[in-house]
Amino acid sequence: MPAKGGPLSSSSFPTTPATSADGTFTRKGLNTNPARWGVQALAEIGIAIALAAVLGQLRLFVMPQGGSVSLELLPIIFIAVRRGVVPALVAGLLYGMLQLLLPGAFVYHPAQAALDYPLAFMALAAAGLVVVRGWKGLILAVGLAVAGRLVFHFLSGLIFFAEYAPSWEAPWLYALTYNLLYLVPEGVLTVLMLWLLLKAYDAAFPGRERRSGF
Repeated sequence: MPAKGGPLSSSSFPTTPATSADGTFTRKGLNTNPARWGVQALAEIGIAIALAAVLGQLRLFVMPQGGSVSLELLPIIFIAVRRGVVPALVAGLLYGMLQLLLPGAFVYHPAQAALDYPLAFMALAAAGLVVVRGWKGLILAVGLAVAGRLVFHFLSGLIFFAEYAPSWEAPWLYALTYNLLYLVPEGVLTVLMLWLLLKAYDAAFPGRERRSGF
């Protein structure tokens, strides 16, 4: 771990047996056995869901057909990076279902609701495939998570909201650009805040086994 306030570099981060040969991807990142998660992991999942619900209500701006810029991705991606894919799948599923009950949920059709909420937030678990050891890994992890979420929002937009596309724009392009307008800034904010959160976590628990390090 680099000294507090020191520069980030790939040589500054510790390696663990969880890393693959290139130090980027790991099969252990799946974490498929709930019996090995432990009480702390379950508590972190619960806290992450609660924090995501709160942060999801603190929106910088809201799109007309659903979607907004907030920090709701941060807790779920933190679980993915710290605990692996399957714990984050559980957190994303529960948060997506909870969000349907919160103010601001946009439900047009049951299938659309499934795409835009449980499935979209479960896709954030893709971040757990990356072992974060610096800025490159951090950006890749968040990028995978946002890309996974984009797939489901894009399908929802293309199937259920194509009628909102202007006459001069193809429905698929409208669905893509609409969702990128809020997912890109949300992803950038998440990268910055996740960097701070991971540094704080490492400082608070310096001896704890981890899949990421700053």
